[in-house]
Amino acid sequence: MNVIFLDFEGVLITDHYESDKDLEKRIQVLADICNEYDCKVVIEASAKDAIDESSKKVHGSWVPMILELFKKYGIECIGRTPNVIRRIDDYSEVSMWKEDEIRLYLMRHPEIEHYCVIDDDDTINTYHWERSDLEKVRDHLVTPLYYSDNPEEEGLLFKHKKQVGEILKKENEVKTLVLKRGKNKIQ
Repeated sequence: MNVIFLDFEGVLITDHYESDKDLEKRIQVLADICNEYDCKVVIEASAKDAIDESSKKVHGSWVPMILELFKKYGIECIGRTPNVIRRIDDYSEVSMWKEDEIRLYLMRHPEIEHYCVIDDDDTINTYHWERSDLEKVRDHLVTPLYYSDNPEEEGLLFKHKKQVGEILKKENEVKTLVLKRGKNKIQ
């Protein structure tokens, strides 16, 4: 199975977001990519919190509209990455980084053979941290622009389609690790 881990802000919603037509235009690009490469979508955006997987209820402003457009264009959304909190001490906890949530999802779903992450987020540049929170999945990452002086260059564009295709040729290295670990336990 081929999967796209999808962020919303910076990919579907950008700095110059003017209308729902802008959103729909980017979702049409996503639909074309999904059809071309037989992909399903897993939401890794912070907006995933608006989706209650157990009750199937969706909250929020534009998340329900995105999911409706997914249905309209035949994009199959199979879930969202987990929210995982790491406890630092008795009083402090931090969210796992996106890369860890993606890799945890991949570990739980070894049927995923190939994956691509579409996310504009690069915290090295944004927050001046020592490393990106997508570093472990960098070889599978496509990064559209959240902001450009030219709004036509923002978000998911047809020019990203070829890049996604190249990334989807790469093996899911997490699957390989999970299978190796499983074989070691059996022997």
